[in-house]
Amino acid sequence: MSWLSFSGRIGRMTWWLGYVLVYFILIIAASVVDVATDNQRVYIFEDGAKIEYGIVSCIAMVLLIWPMLAGQVKRWHDRDKSGWWVLIAFIPVIGWIWSIVEVFFLRGTMGPNRFGPDPLMPAGAQWQGGYPQQQQYGAPQQYPPQAYGQPQGGYAAPPQGYPPQQPPPGYGQPQPPPPAYGQQAGGYQPPPQPPPPGSGWDQPQQPQQPGWGQPPPPPQGPWGGQR
Repeated sequence: MSWLSFSGRIGRMTWWLGYVLVYFILIIAASVVDVATDNQRVYIFEDGAKIEYGIVSCIAMVLLIWPMLAGQVKRWHDRDKSGWWVLIAFIPVIGWIWSIVEVFFLRGTMGPNRFGPDPLMPAGAQWQGGYPQQQQYGAPQQYPPQAYGQPQGGYAAPPQGYPPQQPPPGYGQPQPPPPAYGQQAGGYQPPPQPPPPGSGWDQPQQPQQPGWGQPPPPPQGPWGGQR
């Protein structure tokens, strides 16, 4: 029976509910039986004081020594320590405090150790070094779960036949300088050359209107004479 076995590991909840709570329930039930039946009292001297126990209570405490010792050994195994650490409780004060803290309150080692698998891991789970990986529907599922939109199981290769995107033509090549003001785009444009000599570009321009460049005539009076 695993409840009386000294091998394997148990967690804190199993220790509290399966051993400590059961121990107190059985001791209280035995005391109630002693009081109800008025059994013969047994006097035990502890630290110079006389303590009175009923015979049923004494039998219950003796019978519960084995399972309580087995539970403590499995809790030390959960802490990855030998079962002989139960003997530390025989050291006054320091040994009691150490044993209570380790057995009652501290979590066991994460993942399997030399005494067995982690009792907090579900059945069929696989240890991955940091988080348990639970077996579901015949395939392992990573914990913590994948982010939304990412494929399960890590990186997935792109589908076959999908052409990779090519860079546009001229990508990575030096770009020509921007065109100057008034020039057309499309590259460098040479400055305009003057027309050849004799084409009249260097001759003075003829006046466009008669009398251009001449002084204006004097104003006329109202009877046609000059003022």
